[in-house]
Amino acid sequence: MHLKLTAADKTDVGKQRDQNEDYAYKRVESSEDGDRGLFIVADGMGGYKAGEVASKLAVETISKALDFFFKPVHDQPTIKLDKAALDPNKTVKLNSTPANSTTSQKTQKLPETQAVSLIGDQLESAIQQANKAIVGYGEKKSSARGLGSTVTAALIQNDQAYIANVGDSRTYLLRGNNLTPVTRDHSLVARLVESKQIEPEDVYTHPQRNLIYRSLGAGHKHVEVDIFHQQLKPGDKLLLCSDGLWEMIRHQDLLNALGEQNSPQTICDTLIDLANANGGEDNISAIVVHISAH
Repeated sequence: MHLKLTAADKTDVGKQRDQNEDYAYKRVESSEDGDRGLFIVADGMGGYKAGEVASKLAVETISKALDFFFKPVHDQPTIKLDKAALDPNKTVKLNSTPANSTTSQKTQKLPETQAVSLIGDQLESAIQQANKAIVGYGEKKSSARGLGSTVTAALIQNDQAYIANVGDSRTYLLRGNNLTPVTRDHSLVARLVESKQIEPEDVYTHPQRNLIYRSLGAGHKHVEVDIFHQQLKPGDKLLLCSDGLWEMIRHQDLLNALGEQNSPQTICDTLIDLANANGGEDNISAIVVHISAH
């Protein structure tokens, strides 16, 4: 079945900040084998101007690195694999070569689990490039040293979604009446919840709720990226958002807003309004993606 993606995004400075250090990005293109999409929310950190530079660098680097994903198959880079790499129990090592280069290697179809692994690896590689770009910028500009950004991204090929996360921006999946976070926060309060030292509801009010232990940049040459694979179905919705949204809107209210039979843009508008009505303590960003049958 070929699936159609309909998406909208919105970002807002909120009620208490002077500038918006969030950055949201969406790209959807139709193809013969179902729609393809790339969606990114980044939340920058690092003081005056540095945070907005970090989030913009993250989005621009990731989107540029994954531009090939939207090209026709014959224009995409060829991935050369060792024969051992076709063993589904082994890790795939990537080696990209231009599509027009000549090779006598025999083409082999990857097992589905291998194909999933490859796209996940490409998404992770794009995020590692973003990390390198942010660190490099901080090394050149002393006033921006230590700048960083969270990121959550969804790369979708028809019914297959590859979702990445670094930090405490989130991607949720709404299926039927169930709204579940696909990503896991890299934050102090998330660890406290996991270790049962605080209740899940406490994350909204905990005095150290803004402390994260993983981000792009912040002087780290390498960052660990969480990658999740999710099969999509008609009727699903994805929400990508910064912590300025989910910290301001309780789970049931998120579920109610996403469950309405409204356009993605109307839902984004509603979510931003809700977050501001509840205090708007931080910058607020949302991307809503609706999945339907073609």
